[in-house]
Amino acid sequence: MKQCEFCGSTFGERNCYFCEKRCCTSCLVDDYSRCKQCFIQKRRLNASQILKKNKILLGFIGFLWLYTVYPGPFIPGFEPMFYWITLTAAVLIMIPICLMLFFWSLNPPASDIKKTKD
Repeated sequence: MKQCEFCGSTFGERNCYFCEKRCCTSCLVDDYSRCKQCFIQKRRLNASQILKKNKILLGFIGFLWLYTVYPGPFIPGFEPMFYWITLTAAVLIMIPICLMLFFWSLNPPASDIKKTKD
């Protein structure tokens, strides 16, 4: 068993989403996503942590962008206005993605670990 880095108990089986330290369930807040210290300090993720925690999502978005927007400029015979439309589509795809990552960094998704009542 791992040791909790806050209270020292031997039940440190979960990690804090923000500081990534080992915690027991008594040192986590109710949704089991962050420790009490991160909750009190209102700690946020920085840009590198957001990118690291969302690698799969960003990979899917990159694949989607490559599949839909990227080949457009390389197809010969289109009007010059098509390139502006392609650039606009790329920007419009990135706006909600950036907003989603920003708001997920403020309030991470709830843990999928169900609470057990004794």
